[in-house]
Amino acid sequence: MKKQTLFLMLAGAMFIVSCKKKEGCTDPTATNYDAEAETDNGTCNYPEEGYAIPTTYAFTDASGNSTVSYTGQLQRKEMLAEMTDYMKTANTSGTAVDAQTLKNMFANSGYTWMDAPGLDMNNTTKQLKDKCVGGDVGITNQFEAWMDSIAMVSSMTTVGMDNGGPGVAGVVVSNDGTKKYLCNTDGIEYTQLIEKGLMGAVFLYQITEVYLGDGKMNVDNSTAVDPSAGKYYTEMEHHWDEAFGYFTDSVNFPLSGTDRHWAKYAWGREPLINSASNIIDAFLAGRAAISNNDMTERDAQRAILRYEMQRLSAATAIHYINSGLSNITDDALLNHALSEAWAFIYSLQFANNPIMGTTEVNTALGLLGTDLYNVNTTDLNAAKDQISAAFGLDSVKDIL
Repeated sequence: MKKQTLFLMLAGAMFIVSCKKKEGCTDPTATNYDAEAETDNGTCNYPEEGYAIPTTYAFTDASGNSTVSYTGQLQRKEMLAEMTDYMKTANTSGTAVDAQTLKNMFANSGYTWMDAPGLDMNNTTKQLKDKCVGGDVGITNQFEAWMDSIAMVSSMTTVGMDNGGPGVAGVVVSNDGTKKYLCNTDGIEYTQLIEKGLMGAVFLYQITEVYLGDGKMNVDNSTAVDPSAGKYYTEMEHHWDEAFGYFTDSVNFPLSGTDRHWAKYAWGREPLINSASNIIDAFLAGRAAISNNDMTERDAQRAILRYEMQRLSAATAIHYINSGLSNITDDALLNHALSEAWAFIYSLQFANNPIMGTTEVNTALGLLGTDLYNVNTTDLNAAKDQISAAFGLDSVKDIL
């Protein structure tokens, strides 16, 4: 009887021990998160709790000195804007653009900038070419080939003759006569391929792969770079700011700075997928985290930015596919919309850890085809469906 009683007591004790759940911090955002803990015991610790996140991109040190600087990014954005303005002059028949001039602008070599914002662009070594997917020769050659093509097509036009159309390179006019775009024999508008393509190969790549990458983030965050030269920021803070500078030139975005490049398209996608809000909130929260040595939050925000930038490009591509579908009988509007869609799809492969890599991008581009005058709604919808499925945009794909 005594042995039986002892056995039952031991068994009961073992049962109690085996059923007791492991306690610990169960919040993944805490610094002491325990993945094996099943019951939260209230011990979670959070780094630098209570720091403020500003509503505009304005950060200062303890003495009130601004710690934000991204002049080089503003210069490159203005370079692309001037290139685009120059290319658009060819939308007037009889106006030719010069390929070498475009290449000089691309490499910031032997070209004098207008520099309307006063960014000292004519005394800078900054350029777009060496930042294009890290100076990848194959990609830079592709852009320069497009520059050769727009120069060739523009040289074939004659003043007053807007006769571009299927099989005829030249300026194509919309049905209502209000829009004019220089296109090649297949309806490709090289201005869009170059401008939007460089937004991907330079700006998107630099934001997601370079400045938010481990190489630029695993740097000093304790000492100001050079206060005597007005550089009150740490190296890590500066890198985050440079990523921001490739997105917008306004510290007050989206109250301003929504007029061009990624910021413009983020604002355009705001009503349906909150691109502008999601991106600016992540930039602000991530920068505040860096300034308060909260690397857990910094990493959470850079993951958001990498995803949202890709999602923005995908949603904008769908937007232009929808525009093409709506204007399928208007060659000028169709060519313009699908050339933009083509470039935004092309850009997806340049993001960090791309959701749509080169293979998937080429599949989507294949559905758009190489002759925009002969696209069909079935293929356009198939391309839209492929992109939408990859980015979870099915609920809004038809109204983007």
